[in-house]
Amino acid sequence: MDKYAVYSGSRNLYPDMVTAAKSLIANSSVDKVYFLIEDPDFPRELEIPRDIIEPMDISKQKFFEEKTCKNWKTTYTFMSLMRVCYTKLFPDISKILQLDVDTVVVDNIDWLWDGLDISKKYFAANNEHEGKWKPYGPIYPNIGVAMFNLDLIRKDGLDEELIFFLNNTKVPYIDQDAWARFGMHKFQDLPRCYNECYMVGFTPNPKIIHFAGIKNWQHGFKTPRVEYLQKYRDMTWDEVMDIHESINHKR
Repeated sequence: MDKYAVYSGSRNLYPDMVTAAKSLIANSSVDKVYFLIEDPDFPRELEIPRDIIEPMDISKQKFFEEKTCKNWKTTYTFMSLMRVCYTKLFPDISKILQLDVDTVVVDNIDWLWDGLDISKKYFAANNEHEGKWKPYGPIYPNIGVAMFNLDLIRKDGLDEELIFFLNNTKVPYIDQDAWARFGMHKFQDLPRCYNECYMVGFTPNPKIIHFAGIKNWQHGFKTPRVEYLQKYRDMTWDEVMDIHESINHKR
């Protein structure tokens, strides 16, 4: 089965999306990476290998209307709303890995596709063990790194429920609150190393570092493990794809 991943972000986050994708492709055998963007195409000055990365313009989406959606005007953009619409955006995909643009993959994560069994779960993510925002009980997943079972979400009609909820009920953390409220009865907690951050907790050997909650993380000011961020910013696409091809040869 092909391995799919998705990032989303507004224009100011496009450069960070590139860095994050470099780290993912260099540390997995992912087959296709989707960039959900708000422009007709990804800026040409931000080089990406288009055989593995596919930009998707979602600026004309029809699931949420600016005049009526309760969560349109928030500190987040409509990109957060679109993260409950993967079943609609990717109708032929069974499973997809979502990553925030402030993540850096630092070790091989193929287990998330090859070894993680979520056949009876809506999604797998990390419970915010260190987080204090627990509005729906002891489980509150941080979906900065999340593997979604799109087949089961479609089958149960959860996608329609989430879209309706976010259109009609204002919540502080948009898609993350929606998944916590409606999906936690079919949620699987990931090993902490797949989403090392302040809210989830730290680990000696992370596979994915998430700079969530760190101000100025883009510039590396007092940021733990900032050396990994710089490593993939500086890595060329030729270097990334050479590593990726060597991983695929070992499959």
